Amino acid sequence: MAKQRMIVTDDQLLIDMELLFNAIREVNGDWEKVEKEMNQYLAAVQAMAE
Repeated sequence: MAKQRMIVTDDQLLIDMELLFNAIREVNGDWEKVEKEMNQYLAAVQAMAE
């Protein structure tokens, strides 16, 4: 069975902790950058659903 990495709801991204921490490590601990990217991703998904 495949592991779910991300679930998108109308107003939330539910993200696997491993995926989140790997993203933070990739930008050398800049969690604010990752937060901004995740918010942009959610906005893009919301726009597609409208």
